[in-house]
Amino acid sequence: MLAEHFSTFASLSDAEVQLLRDLAGAAQYHPPYRDLHAAEALLSPPRMIVAGWAAQYCMLPDGQRQIISLRLPGDLVGPLGRVHLPASCAVAALTELETVDAKPLVEAADAADPVHPGLARAVQAMVQLNDAQLCSQIVRLGRQGTGGRFAHLMLELHGRLGRVGLARDNGFAMPLTQNVLADVLGFSVVHVNRTMQQLRRDGLLEVKDGRVHLLQLERLHALAGWVTRWA
Repeated sequence: MLAEHFSTFASLSDAEVQLLRDLAGAAQYHPPYRDLHAAEALLSPPRMIVAGWAAQYCMLPDGQRQIISLRLPGDLVGPLGRVHLPASCAVAALTELETVDAKPLVEAADAADPVHPGLARAVQAMVQLNDAQLCSQIVRLGRQGTGGRFAHLMLELHGRLGRVGLARDNGFAMPLTQNVLADVLGFSVVHVNRTMQQLRRDGLLEVKDGRVHLLQLERLHALAGWVTRWA
């Protein structure tokens, strides 16, 4: 999976493909609902998710949680530069999670004269894509209405999962509870449920048995104000 994922961002040499295969053979397991690292903690070396879903989140003093971003297979977690500051947000597994050591990838991207230029270009592109996803989250929370906010998140997840072969036929598996969706979207759980039911009645999308079905893509794009480069 890693080699195919990186190949969507840059052409890889045989040596680069082998490095990714070697990394994939040493995956670490993380149980669900456990932090990979806490807020304010010094970050451990960077890792890449190869299976499962995680969340980058902040806790408010009143106990409410805001999920800043969902981290999916193929995403990097941890410090991506030379300066390692305490983490501004925590990262937790939402499901059973497998990660691999991403330090060789980050070092390849950070080198002045990289030995693995394909990996360097791919990691740099992935960092830029992560910035775009954070911009999308700000726009969702700050300016979009309820239906558009939900539709935009579903379209983003569909695109991100599609790049790693986990979305097809306008659908994908989504192991998120309504509580988690509420923390991503800034809604109450009741509001999440109402929004999902309204989108289903409008014939736009359906969430059933842990899968999301995007039923009318053009109308969803219009509702979400979808811009493909944000995915």
